[in-house]
Amino acid sequence: MELSDLTVFRTVVEEGGISAAAARLHRVPSNVTARIKKLEAEMGTPLFVREKNRLTISQAGAQLMGYAEKILNLAEEAVNQLQHTMPRGKLLIGSMESVAATRLARWLSEYHELYPTVEISLQSGPTGALIEDVLKGTLDIAFVADPPEDPRLCSVPVIRETLVLVSHSGHKAVRHPDQLEGSPTLLGFNARCAYRKRLEQWLAQGKRAYQVVEIGSYHTLLSCAAAGMGVGLVTRSVVETFTGMDRLKVHRLPRQWSQTTTCMIARRDNQSNAARVFMASVSDN
Repeated sequence: MELSDLTVFRTVVEEGGISAAAARLHRVPSNVTARIKKLEAEMGTPLFVREKNRLTISQAGAQLMGYAEKILNLAEEAVNQLQHTMPRGKLLIGSMESVAATRLARWLSEYHELYPTVEISLQSGPTGALIEDVLKGTLDIAFVADPPEDPRLCSVPVIRETLVLVSHSGHKAVRHPDQLEGSPTLLGFNARCAYRKRLEQWLAQGKRAYQVVEIGSYHTLLSCAAAGMGVGLVTRSVVETFTGMDRLKVHRLPRQWSQTTTCMIARRDNQSNAARVFMASVSDN
C-alpha cells in the first residue's frame, strides 16, 4: 500500500467522483481509476459502491478512510518535522549557574518570542556534567566554561568572562594564595565545576592546606563570602547582581586565572532544527 494510492483514494472520497478527483490531482481519470482498483485488490474488498455513473463509499472504504487520514497526516507531520525550516518540538538546554543567572534570559526570551511552538527545557549544572549530558544526548545544547577539545562536539565561544576572588569586605588585598587569612576555606560548587577547579589550582600555588565548603548557588556563595566564611571565585557579571556589595570585597587575580570563555556546545551529529536555529541566534548576538 503506497502513500500515493491513499492520497488518490482520499481525494476521490472528498470530491465524490473520479473526474473531480482527477482534475484536483492533475491526473487523467483512467489513472485515478487504476489506482483505486489497485488499492481494492490490495485490500481484498470493494472500497466504493458503483451505481451507474455514481460512486458511493462502501463500509470497508469508510473504515479505510479513517486509517488513510491518520497515515497521511502522520506522513505529512514527519516531513514537516525533518524538513520544515520553522523550529518545532523540544529544545533541551543546559547551563552553568552563572550564565543562567546573568545572560541566558535574554537569549531565551528572544527565541521564544520568535518560535513559541518550541518547548524549551532548561537545567543548570557544572561544566563537567553538562558536557557529559550533551555527549549522551540528554541535552541538545549546553553553556560551559573552557570545554576541552572533542571531535564529537561543536563549540562556539559566546562570552569572554573575567573571574574575580570574593571575600568579606574587611579582608586585605589578595593576589597570591599566601595572602589569604588563616586557614583558607574555599567556597564553590561541586568538584565538576570549572571555576572551582581553577580556584583549587590557584590555591595550590600556596603553602597552606585549605578546606572546601560546597555551595549550591552563587547568591548563597556571595552571601557566605560576605559573612567571612571563606573565599570564592565567580564571574564579575555575577558579582554585579549582588545586592550586598558593601559587605563584599573583590580581588583581581593575574590574567592566567581570571580570563575564561563560556562556550555553547552541541553534538556535531545530532542537532535538531530547533537547536541549530537557537545556536545561530545566540552567535549573531
